[in-house]
Amino acid sequence: MKRKIIYFPLILILLPVLFFTVDLSLAKLNKPPVFAIKTEIYKDGGTKDYRGLGYKVIDYNELDGEGRQDVVFISKLIKVGNSK
Repeated sequence: MKRKIIYFPLILILLPVLFFTVDLSLAKLNKPPVFAIKTEIYKDGGTKDYRGLGYKVIDYNELDGEGRQDVVFISKLIKVGNSK
């Protein structure tokens, strides 16, 4: 019984950290996130906005202008990618 009491809070702390690091690693490789939820799709060619636990990911797919094709990871702790 004591092990359950110890493991449950540990899992509640480690899972969001795991989600954050996996999606951060994918953003560095210019790939969309796995654990974030798609919240919006823009009509510029298919740019997608994702929200995770304490972070946001924008997967750009612009067809107009320069045709931006990258992934930006934004959080209060770290920022990966070019934000114009």
